[in-house]
Amino acid sequence: MERVLDSIRKSRTDTDIIGVLAEISASLGFRSGFLIEYAADLKSALHILDSNPQREGWLQDYVATGLSTDQSELAALLAEGGVQTFDGSRFGAESRLLSFARRVDIVELVLVPVSFDGAVIGLGGFSGNPPLTAGQKTALQLVVYSLFAQTRSFRASGSRTATEPLTPREKEVIRLSADGLTSQEIALQLGMSPRTVNQHVDNVADKLGTRNRAHTVAEAIRHGLLN
Repeated sequence: MERVLDSIRKSRTDTDIIGVLAEISASLGFRSGFLIEYAADLKSALHILDSNPQREGWLQDYVATGLSTDQSELAALLAEGGVQTFDGSRFGAESRLLSFARRVDIVELVLVPVSFDGAVIGLGGFSGNPPLTAGQKTALQLVVYSLFAQTRSFRASGSRTATEPLTPREKEVIRLSADGLTSQEIALQLGMSPRTVNQHVDNVADKLGTRNRAHTVAEAIRHGLLN
């Protein structure tokens, strides 16, 4: 555990944090892990880090396809705190949500809500349902809170700006934005919704600390992140 916490303390980019997520997932028997920072209303994510590259854009798709319609259920779930374990029993046999969960490997899932000053601000999630001892659950909570705090600290300092890589999809969206395409045009070309396109742009803006799309495109080019 001390080695993992030391890795967290040394993390300076999102890529470092993703590496720690992969490390702790493997050590406890999970298939992958992710970290989400929510907006205050829980209707959108400010920042998502995921050790499973095949799951890129899954939360945006979850919202865009109408599967996420009631934030009160999410709020109640997160407010319980602790380490929460889920399996396929929470879905109906023919549920659209079950089909989606299978596709992104979150049918079996362990969640660790993150709270600050009495408000839920995010969560850590892990794919799989390995048996965990009470000590391992406590350690998992400590790791998730430490990951969250470290991520916020270097994002606030801006140290990630010049070094944090963009995902392949983020690069595609920003390249097309640089070519002057609108969100609707990019959505048609890449086979996604305009809302998902905008979410990718927002994710890049968050990584770069930029204020609008033009500023985001300019900074991505300046830092050579589209190469």
